[in-house]
Amino acid sequence: MTAVLFLTGYMACTTDPYLGDNTSDPTDPNNPGGGGGDTTTVTTDPNACPEGTISFQKEVLPLLVSGCAVSGCHNAASHKEGVILETYAQVKSRVKAGNATSSKLYRVLSQGGGDRMPPPPYDAFTAEQKDLIKNWINQGAENTDCNPACNPANFGFAADILPIIKNSCNGCHSGTSPQGSVNLTDYNHIKGYVDNGSLLGAIQRQAGFNPMPPTGGPLSDCRIEQIRKWVDAGAPNN
Repeated sequence: MTAVLFLTGYMACTTDPYLGDNTSDPTDPNNPGGGGGDTTTVTTDPNACPEGTISFQKEVLPLLVSGCAVSGCHNAASHKEGVILETYAQVKSRVKAGNATSSKLYRVLSQGGGDRMPPPPYDAFTAEQKDLIKNWINQGAENTDCNPACNPANFGFAADILPIIKNSCNGCHSGTSPQGSVNLTDYNHIKGYVDNGSLLGAIQRQAGFNPMPPTGGPLSDCRIEQIRKWVDAGAPNN
């Protein structure tokens, strides 16, 4: 297994809203919220997404670039069938604001069999990922750039770590022919890159590792912190 991890994706966000440490004492009836571990309390983020609002730049675009704008498909170099999905303007041209079911982008993501996008051998978008695209379109398909909530104290594999990798990496690193022969589809595959140090080396952009994601800037500090804490805890399959 190669020591250099090719986590391909796009993460425009550099600062998720950070939910800082909570020093409260659960034994104190006047301050029962924390204490005894890595618990947190919410701090104010002036750019936090309003409740229910989907961030195009922080959620939708990373997913589309990872899953669609890859080599041989819809990046600028390949522009398969003349379609490029690397910028807001390019994505916006493929949707009908306020009406996901009339939007070509959403329809092709929802197709099955050989007509689905992304095509085999790439993994299809999950129901949750398709719902994200649908809800963004139905909200007006705006170029929103707010920060989705991120709590660095939450670093369970299933609930926190795997979704980061699915949304930012699995567009290229899944299926029967993952790019660079790097497969990040499940715990057992991911754990191998934890054990050889390349997962953290790549996302933290350490010397000797190819920086990942390679375009759009690194994962946000909060996302990297979640992964680091999970690794430091022994990378449990929890």
